[in-house]
Amino acid sequence: MSDWITDYYADVDAMRLDEYVARHTSDATVVFANNPPAVGRAAIKEAIGGFFSLIGGLRHEVRNRWDVNDGTTCVLEVVTHYTTKGGAAVPLPCVSILDRAPDGLVSSLRIHIDLAPLFATLQAESQETAAVS
Repeated sequence: MSDWITDYYADVDAMRLDEYVARHTSDATVVFANNPPAVGRAAIKEAIGGFFSLIGGLRHEVRNRWDVNDGTTCVLEVVTHYTTKGGAAVPLPCVSILDRAPDGLVSSLRIHIDLAPLFATLQAESQETAAVS
């Protein structure tokens, strides 16, 4: 059975940027790790699109989910399995909090994750590529 959170993360995991952005209100706020908030669809598209351009893929493995506030807020504990463009797998624990507006669109997303291991792997791959060139 499909629901809003499953559909939302299906677009994320497939890196369907336009579909993902369309799931947000026009004034939505996305805070991804320690980055400044991206406010509005254009800023969300730029921030998430920039991140997508750095990686080869990702997949969210749900560990726990709590729906609160009559289902308008979801707290999601996952392991995010990142794949680099070089094929390295980097699994990272993450907790996200999503709020929805009355129309069902996401109005706020806060992603709590330490991306340092992913960026270290990306850096190492970059250095290996430079050494081969």
